[in-house]
Amino acid sequence: MKIDKVAAKELVRHQAERDDVPSAWIGKVRELSRLCEEGVSKTHLAFLATAMLAKACDRRADLFAIKPQHAKNAEGAFSARVLCHSVLVPLSAELGFSLGVTGREPLNNQPYFRMTRLDDGTPVHPGGRAAFEYMLDLVRELEQGDEENAADALAAFVAVRREFQPNYADHSSSITVVPWKLAELAEGFVSEASENGRRAQAVAAGLMDTVYGADRVESGRVNDPSRRHPGDVCVVNAERTGWEKAIEVRDKPVAASDVQIFGKKCLDLGVRDAALLMVSEKQTILDSVALQRWAQNFGLGLTLFVGWQSFVEQVLYWSPLTKPDVAKLAIGTIHKRLVEVEVAETSVVRWQEITAKANT
Repeated sequence: MKIDKVAAKELVRHQAERDDVPSAWIGKVRELSRLCEEGVSKTHLAFLATAMLAKACDRRADLFAIKPQHAKNAEGAFSARVLCHSVLVPLSAELGFSLGVTGREPLNNQPYFRMTRLDDGTPVHPGGRAAFEYMLDLVRELEQGDEENAADALAAFVAVRREFQPNYADHSSSITVVPWKLAELAEGFVSEASENGRRAQAVAAGLMDTVYGADRVESGRVNDPSRRHPGDVCVVNAERTGWEKAIEVRDKPVAASDVQIFGKKCLDLGVRDAALLMVSEKQTILDSVALQRWAQNFGLGLTLFVGWQSFVEQVLYWSPLTKPDVAKLAIGTIHKRLVEVEVAETSVVRWQEITAKANT
């Protein structure tokens, strides 16, 4: 079945304006939010909202038949991915509520991108099992109800998830730093807190933005199970037909076998220029010559960066801008990438603090 996206958007806007939000559903959304915060995946929130919206639009919607191509002519089958992407993602930004995950395709994450049907037994990460099972119970409840019940649930979802919408500090364009302090700032900021690798990945992506532009640099969410990206930070070729470069960013010690596994992944995805950025203070010296020989045997260009200094120096040199302009631009591009990977709000404030201090 096809769900009218225009009507769906109007329905969401209407529910977002309600004052009479049912307390029962508020409690249920809060509980799922808690389970997701304590677990490893918040994608279950985005799926629940999608199920609520589908049922609120049409009671015939089969909330388990979420991929029509696998539904074998099921009348109520609908594309959960499309509904979430085309309706909920833009409206979450417009109306100020959190779907739990950012990005244009929330349901391209585990376990939903592998599912053919919601109850098909697709493996769920143990750390997210409690949230997933609770979400399934809520979906079953929605399945037994009508449009009005689903609309009540959606109103509660928007009301509760507005409390979880991050409020990041804006970037100040007046902040600038001298080029030779850029690596020092990156090192200090990342070493303060890992945030599961988010800080390191955001800094690396922001630096690459100054060389290729943000439109050619793609950086998937940390721990994103999608295989579309060969590395944490990737550069699309000028023709936009494939990947030109792939960079894996690690703030934990890397072994030679890790390098080879990453290199193999790049080769499998057609990337011929790969780099490892290893920024852990505990990183041991790898046999770079042996690894270069290994890569050369497969036709792979491999570069190993140990620490931020050498990586930043390459960025400063290869950017089409002058070094002072690169350093100034990087403060802003890193800020944007920090928001994109969903670091803590305090981390964005911290980035502003240390860059402003370096500016004095």
